[in-house]
Formats: sequence, structure tokens, C-alpha cells
Amino acid sequence: MAWFEWPFILSSVLTQMSIGAFIVLGMVLLSGKLCFGQADRLHKAMLVLWLMLFSALLLREWNLMLADVADGYRIGAEALLSITFFASALLYWFAEKALIGSDFIRKCCLVLAIVIGGSYLIHGLAVRSEHWLIASHFLATTLCGGTLLAHACLVRAQHKVEELNTVLPRLGTIIAVICLLTGFPQLGELSRQIEATGAVMPFVSQVISLGLLLAVVGVWSMPLVTKSKPVLGVMTFALALSVVSSYFAGVGY
Repeated sequence: MAWFEWPFILSSVLTQMSIGAFIVLGMVLLSGKLCFGQADRLHKAMLVLWLMLFSALLLREWNLMLADVADGYRIGAEALLSITFFASALLYWFAEKALIGSDFIRKCCLVLAIVIGGSYLIHGLAVRSEHWLIASHFLATTLCGGTLLAHACLVRAQHKVEELNTVLPRLGTIIAVICLLTGFPQLGELSRQIEATGAVMPFVSQVISLGLLLAVVGVWSMPLVTKSKPVLGVMTFALALSVVSSYFAGVGY
């Protein structure tokens, strides 16, 4: 993709991170480890997910208008899944905030949203399976970036489950390492493209993206190294690095 397609790239990044974060948060909520007060604060913190998803939809439409494509309003499977997820996740959120229905029904709504989010993830991997570098960046954004965003929401909600402060960064690190091990060998192919076509930017963009992914893991893991509690400001910085990393990955496709 080209630099001027930044609305579509950013739309994809925001969507992937939000869905990944919701899946992680949904699993945490289903585990029952959060008390009512912590869960209530977490639901308030989840407002950022809805803002990100809504912004992603606006950016997507803006990109279609800028592109002036005649068939721009044909909704693909991935876009349809993201919209369906948005609707189902909002349905759960409103039901939980207003305590509509029984606890079982609300949990069913949560499970439904998680399943749709998982379908989005599986579909995204399937359509990118022929290009491992693209697939690895999709995983990094959705799972690693999503887990980081989920952890930030939990920190914002002042959760008391110390285990999550250890498990989530380690999980994100494992995912990032897998993505890096998958992505680095593909740089050789991009370097050969430089010799063949003279196109330098795809290689440079991917190097920057992978380098920033390493930085994300480093910043996110700092509390583990220093044996301190995660701070929202530091995690916000890591999230910003993650968004920029994913953006450069999109530019390099």
C-alpha cells in the first residue's frame, strides 16, 4: 500500500487491535477473576475500544471516498465480520452496563462476540496465508497489539489480579517473537526485490516495523524486569509504538 492510503491502513490497525483486545478481555471476564467493581471499571475502560472501532469505520469510508472507487461500497467478508463484531460487542456491553437479562444471557452475548472476533482472526489469517510476512504482521497487530491494549485497559480499570500483569506481557512477547522469527526471513525476498526493481521503501518499511515491534516488547516488559507495577503512561507509549509499527507494516505491503 502507498503512504497516501493511510486512512485505510490506520482503519485496519485500529480494527485489528480492538478485536484482539476484546477477545483477551472477554476471556478475562469469563474467568471470573475480576470482582464486580473491577469488572465495572473495566467496562468503562472498554469505551476506548468502541471509539477505535467507530474511528476505523469512519476512516475506511473516508478512504473509499478519497479513492473514488465506483464499487467502493461493496463490503468484503473481513469488513462484514468487523461490523458484525462491533454490533455484537456493543450489544453485550450495553446489556452488561444496564444489567439487562440474566447473567447467563449476558455471558452468552459475550461468548458470541468472542466467537465473531475469533472468526475475524481466522479469516484474516486465511486470506493472508500465502504471504507469511503479511500474516505475521496481522498476528502481531491483532494478538500482540490487542493483548497490549487489553492489558492497558485492565491497568486503567485498576484491576487487582497480579497474575495478569505477568501472563499478558509474556504472552505478548511469545506472539511477537513468533512474528519476528516469521518476518525476518522474508526480508531477504524484499532485498532481492530492491535489486530487481529498485523499490527500497517496502524493505525499509518492514525493517522499521519489525524494529518497532521489538521496542514494543521491550517497553511492555519493563515492569517485569524492574519488578514493578505497570504504569498506564508507559503502556500508552508502548501502544503508540505498536500502532506505528503496524502502520509501517501496512505501508510495506
